[in-house]
Amino acid sequence: MFLKPVKVKSNNQLKGTERKKLCEDVVSAFPSLTDSDVQNLLPKKEAISFMKVVTHSGEICKLYCVAKIPMFFQLDQSTIPLFPTIYTLWQHPNLLYTFKTHRSVIPKLASGASLMLPGVILDGPPTFRSYGKLEKNTPVSVITEDNIAAVAVGVTSHSSEDMYMSGGRGKCVDILHVIGDMICQLGKPPARPQLDPAPEKIDETTDNQDSNESIDVSDNKLDSADAKELTESINTTDNENNSNETVQTNEETLDLIDEEVDPVKEMDKLLEYCFLKACKVLKKSELPLLSSSFFKNHLIVACPSGQVVDIKKSSYKKLSVFLADMKAKGVIDTTILKGVESITYIKTEHSLLKELVINESAEASQLNKSSNTPVVAECFKVTADVLPVLSKFGYEKGDVMKRPEIRKCFTEYVKKENLQDGKILKINPQLADILRTKESVLTLTMEDGINKFIGRMTHTHEITVAGTKLLHTGKLEPIDITVASRCNNKKVTLVNNLEMFGIKLDEFSKECQVIGASATITDIPGKKTPSVLVQGNQVLYVYKLLTDKYRINKNYIRGLEFAPKKRK
Repeated sequence: MFLKPVKVKSNNQLKGTERKKLCEDVVSAFPSLTDSDVQNLLPKKEAISFMKVVTHSGEICKLYCVAKIPMFFQLDQSTIPLFPTIYTLWQHPNLLYTFKTHRSVIPKLASGASLMLPGVILDGPPTFRSYGKLEKNTPVSVITEDNIAAVAVGVTSHSSEDMYMSGGRGKCVDILHVIGDMICQLGKPPARPQLDPAPEKIDETTDNQDSNESIDVSDNKLDSADAKELTESINTTDNENNSNETVQTNEETLDLIDEEVDPVKEMDKLLEYCFLKACKVLKKSELPLLSSSFFKNHLIVACPSGQVVDIKKSSYKKLSVFLADMKAKGVIDTTILKGVESITYIKTEHSLLKELVINESAEASQLNKSSNTPVVAECFKVTADVLPVLSKFGYEKGDVMKRPEIRKCFTEYVKKENLQDGKILKINPQLADILRTKESVLTLTMEDGINKFIGRMTHTHEITVAGTKLLHTGKLEPIDITVASRCNNKKVTLVNNLEMFGIKLDEFSKECQVIGASATITDIPGKKTPSVLVQGNQVLYVYKLLTDKYRINKNYIRGLEFAPKKRK
C-alpha cells in the first residue's frame, strides 16, 4: 500500500486536547496496553505530528509520528480505528496476532506480494486452530522464524476456519505496511532490532508424570523380573537416542562452524549487498560515472556500520572483475574509454535490485549526501491518453515517470512499429489519436513527436528531502521573497512557499535570527501557506541562505529584485 511515493497533504503538530484524544484511541484499540505503556509510546516531552497523506492508489491515510518515527496509521475507508507500525510492534511484539514466515519471504512482501499460506510456518501439523481464531480483515503482523521483530502489518485475507479448510493454499495476509516502504522512509526510524523468540515452556510436572507412568508397571500386573527387563529396555533406548541426538547436534555444529569461517564468501556477500544498495539509491542523472568514483563515493558509503568492504579479500580480487560479473548478470552496463571504465546504465527493474531489502533505514537516508537539500525533479503522470503505448512497458495509469524514461519507451515503441525514418516520425492511427494531429499531418520530427506525447501527460514535480518524496501536480511555485512596510515605515522581509521544498519554518526562522533580526512565522492574506517574517530588508541574506545552505536552485527563488540597492 505504501510501496510507491505518497503525497503529503498536511503535516501538523498535535495540540494538548488532540494528544489526549490519541491516547484514548490507542487504549481503546489496544486494551492490552497499560497507561505506562501508552505513556512510553506517546511521551509527553516528545512532539507528536499528524500527517495526512495520499497513497499512489488515491487512498487517504493518517499517520501519527513521535519524534519523527511513525507509530500508528489509520485508513480513511477502514472500520479499524488504528494500525500499529512495525516500530510500535518492535516495542510490543504481542500487540497483534502474528504469523511466522521464512526470512527469504521478506523481499517478496517488500515488492508488493501478499503473505501466502504456503509461506506460513506452523508450530506442528495443521489443526483446526493452527491459524488462530480470527475473522476476515483482522489486523495481524508478520514475523520471521529467527526474529520476532515484525516485518509487516496487514489484515487477514480469510477467517481462520477458511484458511484451515483451504488445505494450505491461497492468501493468508493482505499486506498494508512492510519494512522498507514509504512509511519507513519518513523521518529517521531505527533499524530492525534482533528480538529472539521466546523459549518454549517445559511442563516438568507432565514430564515427570509421563516418566513415572512409563516405568510404573504395578497396575499392569507384571512380575518383578518383567518390570526390571522393561525398565532396562527403556533406559537403553533413551541412551541410544540421546547418543544419536548428540552426534547429530555435533555434526550440525561443525557444519555451521565450517560455513561461518569462510571469510571469502562473507566478503562476496557484503560486496554484492553494498553494490546493489548503492545502485538502488544512485540517481540516473549521475550516470555515466567512473567505476573508481562509484566504488569510493557510493559503494563504500553503502557499507553497514561496523563492517568494512575490502575487495582484495573477496573472490574477485579486483573491482573490474566484480563489475564484469555484475554486467554479465544484467544489473549494469559499462564502457571503457582510453583504458578508463565507466558505469553507463543501471537496470532498476532487475530482480536483484527489486528483491533487495535495506534494513539500515538510518544509513539509507545518509546516502543522500545532503539530507536537508531538496532535490527537485520534473516528472509526468501516466494518463489515459498515453496509456495504450506505455502499458506495453508495464506502466499503469497514475504512475510517475521522468522524461528519460518516457523518451526510452516512446523510442522503443516507434522502432517496434517501424515508424522511424531517420529523424522523421511516421504517424500511425494510434499515435494520431494520442497526439491529436490533423488528418493532413502524416509525419513529424522525432523530437516534436516526443514533446507532443509528453504534453498529453500530467506535469508534476518530485521533491526529495531526507529520503522523503513529495509529489506536486502542476506548476511548481518558487520560493517567494517580498519586502513590505509595517508601522513607522519599518521594512520586513516575507518568505513564502518554503514548506513546498521540504524546509521547516521553525528551523528556517532560527537561521534568520543569526544576523540579529527577529523572525517569526505568520499567516499572510492571500497566501495559502504560512510565511517567515524577518525584520528589515534581509533579501540578500535569505537568498544566500537558500542557495548556500539549503542548495535551492536559483531558478526556484523569486524576489531578488527587492534587495537593497547598492549606493554609488
